[in-house]
Amino acid sequence: MRRWWHWVLGAVGALVLAYLIACIALDLAEPNVEFADIPENPFVTPLPADFLWGTATSAHQVEGGNIWNDWARFEAETGNIKGGVGSGLAVDHWNRVTEDIGLMGAIGANAFRFSIEWSRVEPSEGSWSEEAWSHYQDEVAQLREAGIEPMVTLLHFTLPAWIADRGGATAPDFAERFGRFAAEAARRLGPHVDLWCTINEPNVQMYQGYVEGVWPPGVRNAEQASQAFAGLLKAHAAAVTALRENDWGARVGAAVNMIVFDPGSRWSLVDWIAAREAGRGFNWAFYDSIERGRITFKLAGFPEIDEPLPGLAGSADFLGLNYYRRNMVRFTPGAPGLVTILPGPGQLSDTGVEIYPEGLLRLLRRAWDRYTLPIYVTENGVSDSTGVIRSAFVRSHAYAVGHALQEGIDVRGYFHWSLLDNFEWSEGFGPRFGLYRVDYETLERNLTPGGKEFKRISSLLE
Repeated sequence: MRRWWHWVLGAVGALVLAYLIACIALDLAEPNVEFADIPENPFVTPLPADFLWGTATSAHQVEGGNIWNDWARFEAETGNIKGGVGSGLAVDHWNRVTEDIGLMGAIGANAFRFSIEWSRVEPSEGSWSEEAWSHYQDEVAQLREAGIEPMVTLLHFTLPAWIADRGGATAPDFAERFGRFAAEAARRLGPHVDLWCTINEPNVQMYQGYVEGVWPPGVRNAEQASQAFAGLLKAHAAAVTALRENDWGARVGAAVNMIVFDPGSRWSLVDWIAAREAGRGFNWAFYDSIERGRITFKLAGFPEIDEPLPGLAGSADFLGLNYYRRNMVRFTPGAPGLVTILPGPGQLSDTGVEIYPEGLLRLLRRAWDRYTLPIYVTENGVSDSTGVIRSAFVRSHAYAVGHALQEGIDVRGYFHWSLLDNFEWSEGFGPRFGLYRVDYETLERNLTPGGKEFKRISSLLE
């Protein structure tokens, strides 16, 4: 007769085996990827004839003179911006559009993703600035004349002060007002714009503004965070309806910041669970909601949302994927959210972000498997003040895109962040992301080694 401890040992052994099998299964489902040598031509398959090889900026970060939005007020408050210097003149793109379009052409870019500053075209509610609209119409016309495809983003973090005062993304009429703005943009720019991005990084705007509280509105409130996520989805749906009604043939999507979340230990089941939950809540919640036609948000510590939203299903013609980093996730009882987030083990950028080009390929695979939507890499860049990192960065991330195309993933374009050094939000003017380095005293633009590599690769696409 077997003694009782034999049964205990058998049960423990079975649990250990099940635990190991679960870790192995998760590892196989999320395999690590390692690039060996990156060839001089990073594209391992011929590119589609209409592939976009572009650069990106956002209005508040480069234009200068944006004083009617929530960020302008936020910058004026002591302690919110590293270095204590607000955006101010930024890099004066507003007055240097022609020069900067010339810089794009000089490095072979055939596309440009930029944003309209909502508060500039509607500085007070219901009052359009003809001067501002004419400026953006002229910018689009100049891009077209230069053979550069415009992708227009409607909301890149900044909100007009008048809607921010009513609660911003949580305001009851936020979606309606944003839809009205989108309709006006479509009527004025639509004849010459085919690609529209409704909202840039709604997950980041929600997290930084309502969880960390380091961006406007500067609060830490889980309930408001969930409300903001819902408000941004409603605004997206309203904008898509307005764009399609006023710009026949418009192709529309949103740009979501995506992070590779890997377990701190690949043999820790709780680390795996924490990493997958982080990815589900941060990376996929916005487009999962679009796919389901329902606002669905479920993350530990936040009020859950699951409600239908008319107009949400089918509201994306493409997926915009912004990629910068990998995070290692450790389950940590007692820590906020029960997890500790650390950078990956590879080379770090100036801002402490791991440079992990393989992560872009992994996310392209996941996004394609999940939604089967055409994908644009709407942002990808690195902070590099010394100028020694970006060349390899551009080539290795282009290699990731090339691999994805070879695998049959429908990647339509790549936009490098950024064309120019710029105002990096709460980080101020410290980080350097530009293919062109800007002298902040003279505003002179100078091509960086990374910009030369971008140009070299563009010559291979001809």
